[in-house]
Amino acid sequence: MSFNNLRGTLTHAVKDVFPGASVTVYKDDKLVYEEAFGYAETVPSRRRTSVETLYDLASLTKPLATSIIVAKLVEEGLLYLKQRVSEVLPEYSTTNAGQDDLKSNTEIWMLLSHSAGLPAWAPLYKLGKNSRRELFEEAARSFISSPPGSRVVYSDLGYIVLTALMENVTGEKIDSLFEKLVAKPLGLRRTVYNPLNHGFTENEIASTEIDPAAGLPLRGIVHDENARALEGLSGHAGLFSVSGEVALIGNELLQSYLGKSDLLVKKATAMTMLRPWAGDEYCYGLGWQVYRKTVTQAFGDLFTDGKAFCHTGFTGTSICIDVEQRVVAVLLSNRVHPSRENTRIMRFRPVFHNLLVSSL
Repeated sequence: MSFNNLRGTLTHAVKDVFPGASVTVYKDDKLVYEEAFGYAETVPSRRRTSVETLYDLASLTKPLATSIIVAKLVEEGLLYLKQRVSEVLPEYSTTNAGQDDLKSNTEIWMLLSHSAGLPAWAPLYKLGKNSRRELFEEAARSFISSPPGSRVVYSDLGYIVLTALMENVTGEKIDSLFEKLVAKPLGLRRTVYNPLNHGFTENEIASTEIDPAAGLPLRGIVHDENARALEGLSGHAGLFSVSGEVALIGNELLQSYLGKSDLLVKKATAMTMLRPWAGDEYCYGLGWQVYRKTVTQAFGDLFTDGKAFCHTGFTGTSICIDVEQRVVAVLLSNRVHPSRENTRIMRFRPVFHNLLVSSL
């Protein structure tokens, strides 16, 4: 294996794609590459990044926290995937216009696979609500635009509803569930919600967008506005981590899928999560997008069609698990620092993943 071409491309990308990044790769259950590039912050100061730097994972929270927590609750008999959401969250069967019979038939797997018919997003943080409970209720009462299970619409709202559902059935907040069901079994030490509340300093965390109110970048405070309104604790965004621990979670899921480990979930559970559930070409499993060469642009051309499971995050993060090639690839970056207007990551991601697979 030689990662020289990949290293050179990442070094060059620091100039215009992102201030900093961290990459970790597993192949055949072995860590084969890990390196950091660039800066954790460039404005107002220049601060180098390292493989120990925490990044805001943004939507990687969905597959790495929410999907796994739900899977564990299924294993423990507290939920089942074809259970109606309204059995756990009665308010989900309504909208602000009253009872909605279609929503009443929504099943938990539909939320996980982005096929519940919910909108992609809504500015919950602008509603002036005073509590997480009120925001959860607003999300749960959202109107749907298509019959549940009929089509895929990638939805943050679905994962906010899942957060309320998990917390209702367990009586615990999502950060506690993640610590107990994911972090502790894997021995994770640098994967947390609200890192500043867990002893991490701002200097250990990659900065994201400049907050107009303060005139300073966000450091250790979740970038996503709805997650921020939910006290940094949500299933759609909010998790912070280092690339090595993100890859460790991904590799553990891969080993579970292959029947070589049940430290995180059982083989049957991993195979259930990592298979198509909804959609055709633009297809989702439970928390993961199923890689299709013709549509999954961000992950390039060389992963295995239908046998790789991927996700991206708005802040410039991504993970892909290829069960055929036995590869886990993680890229964490702070491409939204100092502004989200930098969208060059869109062109960079497929090049990065092609080079990565070619290096193995």
